[in-house]
Amino acid sequence: MRRLAAVLPVVAVLLLLPSSAFAEGFISSLSVSPSMVRDGQSATGTVTIVPDLGPTTVRLFSGAPSVAQVPASIVFPGGVSSADFTITTNAAAPEEIVQIMAAVGNVPRTANLSVNAATPAGPALSALSVTPVSTTGGGGVTGTIRFNGVPDGAVVQLSSSNPAVASVPSEGVVPGGSSTGLFAVTTLSVSVATPVTITARWFGITRTATLTILPGPPPAPDRVAIKSASWKKGLLKIEATSTNANAILSVFTRSGGFMFTLKNNGGGLPIKVGNDTIGAVGVSGTPGQDDVCSQAGIDKVADQLK
Repeated sequence: MRRLAAVLPVVAVLLLLPSSAFAEGFISSLSVSPSMVRDGQSATGTVTIVPDLGPTTVRLFSGAPSVAQVPASIVFPGGVSSADFTITTNAAAPEEIVQIMAAVGNVPRTANLSVNAATPAGPALSALSVTPVSTTGGGGVTGTIRFNGVPDGAVVQLSSSNPAVASVPSEGVVPGGSSTGLFAVTTLSVSVATPVTITARWFGITRTATLTILPGPPPAPDRVAIKSASWKKGLLKIEATSTNANAILSVFTRSGGFMFTLKNNGGGLPIKVGNDTIGAVGVSGTPGQDDVCSQAGIDKVADQLK
């Protein structure tokens, strides 16, 4: 019996929908900052979408409206990819982790907000300092977060009273095994001396430091040179030189994500004539003691330096 083969035509159909069917973008992400609040402090939610030519409505929900409230929705104009909204919290509410949700159509994104968390037992935030305490706009400033013991890692919220003059990252990290964490303060030029309050908050504990931005030309930019680097048994060692004794060496992933800052286990003291740095004395060994010895040596010959 002979089989018959039939050849059927294939027809491609292109269905054109009205432009209103594409009037919403696609939601990409939702983030909340800070991720932990207390005592009625508000937080900011940020929604990112892949925008459309027309407006996109993003619906917002709170898993516990009596603890954290959000607006019913936000509207993105056409072509806009990111928008913020305010999350207000109840200072009298019990401790709770609230899930915040943003959705476009049936596609949701979520983020958690910790509200009124109790301060944990153990080492606690004890101090915040900045070095130097004053600089002209554009000068580098290092902030130091200090705990009164060694926590198992801690994330501290940071803020500035005048971010247009001195800005800080939203969070600072004290790595596990250390009692301190560093962060950079970015400064801009001013026409008059401007004091700025830097605030660190960890659960119910707040510490502050004052930084004064002075008018005048910015200092010369730092020059950092890495001489060697090694990774062995989970320990990263880097030997580097810098023209700034307060320089922070930060480590990033290949994709550009911040990982951590490196602690200086050696260092040096600058040799200055007036406001000019003409050299430095290398310091290593016992922290503090070697600095004192080196400074005493510099002071002995200070009148001979020109």
